[in-house]
Amino acid sequence: MCIIESIGYSEKNKMIYCTECIIFRKTGKCEYLKYIESKIRVGLTKDPHPGIMADDCGF
Repeated sequence: MCIIESIGYSEKNKMIYCTECIIFRKTGKCEYLKYIESKIRVGLTKDPHPGIMADDCGF
């Protein structure tokens, strides 16, 4: 198991622990990081108020 999986993802943890990861150092790739970072990007692009129009607010 990846240490990031057990301690939790953050940019700080990525910087500290992934630089020590032998797989990440050799390949420059990490499927777990790719998965987590893609979930974060998807979460940022979601509209928190889908379908709310100005008319719905009484304007």
